[in-house]
Amino acid sequence: MGTSLVISILGAISAILVSVIAAFLANRNNLVLQTRKLKEDHYISYIEALHYLNADNNGKDVIKNYVFARDKLFIIASENVINKLLAYEEAMPKVTSKEQEIYLTELIKSIRADLKLTDKNFPHIYFKTHIKPKDAISS
Repeated sequence: MGTSLVISILGAISAILVSVIAAFLANRNNLVLQTRKLKEDHYISYIEALHYLNADNNGKDVIKNYVFARDKLFIIASENVINKLLAYEEAMPKVTSKEQEIYLTELIKSIRADLKLTDKNFPHIYFKTHIKPKDAISS
């Protein structure tokens, strides 16, 4: 065999190898991005349902939507998020509003950590769910 033939074969093999590795890495990166997007969608859905539950925890549709959003999180959320979510739910009937803010803040922090969002000084948060008197009259 000639030297040029060996060089051509090695070049072809290396090109194929590089293409396979690039395709593998691109596919893996695409899967990571799709998973993150799915998590974001489920977390947004859960926070929205939690907000409406805090605003009106007597409505059947509100409770149904919350439970559905919560149950979807069990599939996609990290173990830490699920633990914080369960701790939040367990504590809600027993704690003061200040303590509720702490549980909610910890839940949101764990969601942000799962989404790889970094925070140095994340503030205590709460839901603004109070209905103004004029809104209550008109509905």
